[in-house]
Amino acid sequence: MSRQHIPLKDITIGTKGWTAKVIVEAKAMPRSSQRSPVKYQRMILRDSEGTKVQATIFESDIDKFSDVLALYKTYYISNAVVKTILPQHRIAKNDYQWHINSKTVVEEVTEVYSSISLPPYNFVSFSEFSKYINSDAYVDIIGVVIHAYPPREIPTVNGPQRIQELLLVDQ
Repeated sequence: MSRQHIPLKDITIGTKGWTAKVIVEAKAMPRSSQRSPVKYQRMILRDSEGTKVQATIFESDIDKFSDVLALYKTYYISNAVVKTILPQHRIAKNDYQWHINSKTVVEEVTEVYSSISLPPYNFVSFSEFSKYINSDAYVDIIGVVIHAYPPREIPTVNGPQRIQELLLVDQ
């Protein structure tokens, strides 16, 4: 039986007692902050209306949720901390982010039919990829990594960033 839940667009800092029904659309590996030893893990959650929100789990809570919040599974989430997010940290088109912690309630949706579908893909061939270089469009590619160059650091305005170049082929 479906639980009461509200759309992501209606969840703001002042919203009380909310529950959202979301699919885990993207989930990054845990990493450490560049300016402090804080460990965090980011993910993108999406509701049935297509609204997305960035969610972050910190430190020991990462282990608590390691077997939960699996990619492409649907969950009811309540009691996450809702905060505004600075544009330079935003990875989802939403003014808010969620901090998932030990007080957050996460329950997998066990309904056979869910109103939230898998994320849509916009596959682009390698030959068309250059058309999107200076656009805000999100595109997906399928390729095989034939060589991974060693990771290295490059200087950026926000300090050094670790990168790794990959050589991909599509045929």
